[in-house]
Amino acid sequence: MEAKAAAEDIITELIDTCLTTIQASSLVLDFSSAFKKKKKVKRLPKDSQEKLQDKPEPLDNIETLDIELAEVIEIPDKLINSPEEMQDRKYLDLRRWYCMSRPQYAKSCGITSLVSCWNYLYSILGWGKLPVLSQEKALITLGIEPPFHNIKFGPFTGNNTLINWFLSLNLSFSIKGRARIFWKLHGKNRTEGKNKDEALRELVEGLKSNKKAYIYHCFNHYMCPIGFELAPLVPCDAYKPLKDIKESELQAFIIVGEASKAYPIFHVRKWDDIALDIDQQNPNYYNIRKPEMGVQVRTSEAFVSGNKLGKNLHCIIEFESLE
Repeated sequence: MEAKAAAEDIITELIDTCLTTIQASSLVLDFSSAFKKKKKVKRLPKDSQEKLQDKPEPLDNIETLDIELAEVIEIPDKLINSPEEMQDRKYLDLRRWYCMSRPQYAKSCGITSLVSCWNYLYSILGWGKLPVLSQEKALITLGIEPPFHNIKFGPFTGNNTLINWFLSLNLSFSIKGRARIFWKLHGKNRTEGKNKDEALRELVEGLKSNKKAYIYHCFNHYMCPIGFELAPLVPCDAYKPLKDIKESELQAFIIVGEASKAYPIFHVRKWDDIALDIDQQNPNYYNIRKPEMGVQVRTSEAFVSGNKLGKNLHCIIEFESLE
């Protein structure tokens, strides 16, 4: 008993000494096993021990070292120096917005969009000298009498109709201008040899010009492209000049003016989605105002097997002032 007490005193002194030495350390000493009875370990036969020594160590017992590769961070120094330089990448002439005729009459989106373009090109609200032209006066000038709420514009309003109306209005006001189908991929009056990249470049330049205006014929509707943004995909390109950004690292968006009171004033759509719409062929179609619906399919006979099969009226129309 005396020997056991002496041993306990020695262990207690040893613990106190160790705790004093490593007081600032986070180590914890556990001597509880010193007072436990040791279990007898059965030794394996010699040949079994040799087999265990030859067995590879499980992967779970191997410590792995995580190596984090340093991120390459670019701190751009050649940045845009003026608002004018930024206009190469993002552009919205407020006069196009001012000239948007809104709201339209029921189904009058064609003439309403045309009046918006005409006012931008020729009226004092845009870049012209003539008084502002209302859609009511435009309709009367074209020989369409009120009441306008009762008119079903859809059956007699088409792409060529808008071009002819534009020329007729110019003739009535003794001014010069021209109009054309700017980009159309399928059906009558399709534009040959112009892909979506070329069309985008021309549209961007046209939207920066005060001599050109545009109408976009989409699903059951006409509306007016009025601006754009060529948005970078990489954060460090946010304020870089356009010439310093790779074309493959840009996403083009088109700002579109809406005449219908049922929708917000602007739609902002990816150029890729507009191109997707214009590139559809009946019976497939894409509603740019409801892009979440994706590509849809008409089921009526005229689109499935009739004379409308494989065609698409959707396009962009360009109007130009020659004044």
